[in-house]
Amino acid sequence: MADGDAEYSWRTTSLFLRPLQAGDRDEFLRIHEISHASFQRWLPERPAGETADERFEEVLHRTRVGLAEGTEVRLVGFTSDGRMAGVFALSQIFRRAFMNAYAGWFVSSDQTGKGLATEGVGALLDLAYAPEPRGLGLHRVQANINPINRASVRVAEKNGFRREGEAKGYLYIGGAWQDHLMFAKLAEEHGPVDGPVDGPVDGPED
Repeated sequence: MADGDAEYSWRTTSLFLRPLQAGDRDEFLRIHEISHASFQRWLPERPAGETADERFEEVLHRTRVGLAEGTEVRLVGFTSDGRMAGVFALSQIFRRAFMNAYAGWFVSSDQTGKGLATEGVGALLDLAYAPEPRGLGLHRVQANINPINRASVRVAEKNGFRREGEAKGYLYIGGAWQDHLMFAKLAEEHGPVDGPVDGPVDGPED
């Protein structure tokens, strides 16, 4: 799975994760509609006048380009009933002397409190650290989290991220520059990786 056209699929106890596809539009729109109030507290404001469909097309395009160029892996997680539970992404994937990526995630408001964020981020780290061609073979993953987002801080801590510092005025959210806590984890700090799903998988597919 070293080339950009590879499709990364991963399974946890409760989730099946794979890259976003065109057929995911309805579920993507659903979770953004029901989770808007909670998402807007942590995410930068979207362009004025942008529709939900335009947002989906932009994210789908970024997913495809990121996979093709090897710069981003954006996975959507589905529960056993086929509902999209969240999005888990590795962005700004750097190679050569850095071998680093930035992790980001969010879980739908109707799926919180079930441990799915912790599972999904764990799978994201498995993918990041698994050697090629099974995974990305990275050395380091970073995550920058708004300190008032205690749920995401706990998810990072449960997955073994270490706090390395604080980024002052890191992102402009809600009309103000928000500080973020800086977390990181190295490959050697991560446990054994079971590997991706092999062969046919259950869950929504194009």
